[in-house]
Amino acid sequence: MEVNISDLTWDQFIYPRGNKSEKTISSYVEALEIGAQFPPIRIQRVFNYADGNETTVQSAGRHEATVIVDGIHRWFAFKEKGIKKIAAVEWKDKPLDYEKNKTALLLESAKCNTSHGDRLSPGDKKRIARDIPTSDPECKWTELALAEKLGVIQQTVNTWISDIRGRQKAGRNTVILRLSHLGWSPEKIAEAVALSRTRTSEIVGNANFGKIDTLLSEGHDMDYIASHYQMDLALAWSLRLERMTDQERFKELGWGLRTWDQWNFNECDERFGDDWPGRIPAQLVAHTLFYFTKPGDLVLDPMAGGGVVSDVCLLFERKCQSFDLALMDNRPEIQRYYWDPQNWTWPVTKKEDAE
Repeated sequence: MEVNISDLTWDQFIYPRGNKSEKTISSYVEALEIGAQFPPIRIQRVFNYADGNETTVQSAGRHEATVIVDGIHRWFAFKEKGIKKIAAVEWKDKPLDYEKNKTALLLESAKCNTSHGDRLSPGDKKRIARDIPTSDPECKWTELALAEKLGVIQQTVNTWISDIRGRQKAGRNTVILRLSHLGWSPEKIAEAVALSRTRTSEIVGNANFGKIDTLLSEGHDMDYIASHYQMDLALAWSLRLERMTDQERFKELGWGLRTWDQWNFNECDERFGDDWPGRIPAQLVAHTLFYFTKPGDLVLDPMAGGGVVSDVCLLFERKCQSFDLALMDNRPEIQRYYWDPQNWTWPVTKKEDAE
């Protein structure tokens, strides 16, 4: 089929090279001048595309476009020659949701450029291999799949992205441990991190942080230890304080334990909880837990904010269920729930269910 040159979009996200080659475009223009024939370019119709592009069309409330998957240099050469139409074939025979498929489009474009035209350089392949897992924390694109698309062996991809996967694994494992220490069920943790219950249970069971005491004896502080294990500071402290009594925890944290009617806290402990309007001192939460709960009890925080309560529950081995309307990426334990003030039944209901 033939399509209008002006109806096509050069999407630089799915373009596998650092930039187009003016030399290649010029050579194609010269070839067109002597009547050369070029193979069709490859295109794809998409919806849910970014607003504001001159070639997008709004249809049924969704922005649509036709993006070039392969053939950018041919497209530019045809434009330069003033040719209005170009031969094209579709990658898929139906429109795709751009946001859900843009990585697949990038890899298909890369695959096309490993077999013809200006071949992808090793630098381009490495850049793509590293960009994709950075935005793919759930590892939907395996090293083998990336290798097949980029025309390299799996070992090469492993070398390129091993550091990224290592950080992702550490971050995921930290989330699993945090939720486990806060009393989340294995099923709920598995759902939150998109892993099987068996795998999350293995991660919890195999966690080993026996070197914390060694690192402390070597003079390292808790900030260093948290960074060493690639975890948040509250979780690192909770591991250090394991098997201690509540009184010993207060001493290790440098808070001191005050009598029930002498609670005076002038400032927040910056180690625990995030900066948040109305932030309360972690020391206040700790005293409340000491006098009114015992280890293993379940604490409810219906307005979690910056997560002070969940951090302190970690430190003192209390389970915690946290809810808020405003969520943060670094607070996986805080769930978005809405409590209808006209309906005081418990448990709370999701906002969409209450409306």
